[in-house]
Amino acid sequence: MIVVKIGGSVVRVAKEVFDELNETGDNILVVPGGWIFAERIREMNVDDDSAHWMAIEAMNLYGYYLSKYAEVIEPQDLNFRVDGVKIILPYILLKRYDELPHSWDVTSDSIAVWIAEKMNAEKIIKVTDVDGIVVDGRVVQEIKAREINFETCIDRFTPVLLERYGRDMFICNGFARGRVKDYIMKGIAFGTTVIGR
Repeated sequence: MIVVKIGGSVVRVAKEVFDELNETGDNILVVPGGWIFAERIREMNVDDDSAHWMAIEAMNLYGYYLSKYAEVIEPQDLNFRVDGVKIILPYILLKRYDELPHSWDVTSDSIAVWIAEKMNAEKIIKVTDVDGIVVDGRVVQEIKAREINFETCIDRFTPVLLERYGRDMFICNGFARGRVKDYIMKGIAFGTTVIGR
């Protein structure tokens, strides 16, 4: 199974991204971002605990928006299977397994990594609106999670989890047709692999 985080930044090409996912023939669990709903929560200046759960509810909302492209699932625990392409609504799962810090350092990026670890996913992919992580003015093909001590397109806790779990995350641009599919099917595409091993 492959975990793919689809951010709100690629909502305009979401159909094309889902087309690519379906074309692979793999079992893929899509973790939705928080999109405009999470942005509004950031503006509300609520406490960390409230913001955490509100932002996860925002992921559910974006998941429902994406449901025109794939079936949504709302597992009660970690004993679930994924056949084909499915979109997870994570609120109930995260409420039951409350293992992540309640902070804006944790977003849907970290939640995607956490779910991938719990489900023993083969790959973790973040689909966003940039090509990858930029160092010295260029997109790097690889970077170790422990080397990320600056602002990037992933949240601050994702490198911590990747290193803790010994996992990698591939970041690619959803507006660039074919990159998601190429990485899943060929194991290589333009983007950045954050190495946790």
